Amino acid sequence: MAAAASASDLIDDREFAVPRELVFEAWTVPEHFARWFGPHGFELPLCEIDPRPGGEIRFHHRAPGGETVAIKGVFDEVVAPARLRFTFTFVDAEDRPTAPPLFREWPVGVHIVMTVELHETRRGTRMTVHQRVAEPEAAGLPPVVRHRELAGEGWRQSAERLVAHLAHRSTSWPG
Repeated sequence: MAAAASASDLIDDREFAVPRELVFEAWTVPEHFARWFGPHGFELPLCEIDPRPGGEIRFHHRAPGGETVAIKGVFDEVVAPARLRFTFTFVDAEDRPTAPPLFREWPVGVHIVMTVELHETRRGTRMTVHQRVAEPEAAGLPPVVRHRELAGEGWRQSAERLVAHLAHRSTSWPG
């Protein structure tokens, strides 16, 4: 994981020996996304993805201790199989913005923007992920800074799970 140029960015840059269509599928098909997105031990008991501009993404992260974090967002940009950008926030059971149970100090209503870029390479696909807080005034708040630190580790674990998922999927990929 590389350090970001901006204090509000979280960047991951890695290469996979699989076609970018397969990586794009892992991000946009709920049954695949649910198998890898989240730190080790977390599950996604709910995962809905409508990958088109204006389409929603909604999922629940369930921690090993049973706590659930609900996330809801909207796709701002979808260019298959090259780019995704969606903006999301933490929500309660009624889809109202809230602080997540694992992060009670989170400023309610602050949004996170995630951008995924997929580039063809000789080996397969280079994936670059950027994550930032949408509201610049919130980027330096202590809970947001702490979340960014934890998100870095969470993303590292998610990426490990994605590597395993893609390795498994590539054996049955039609391409």
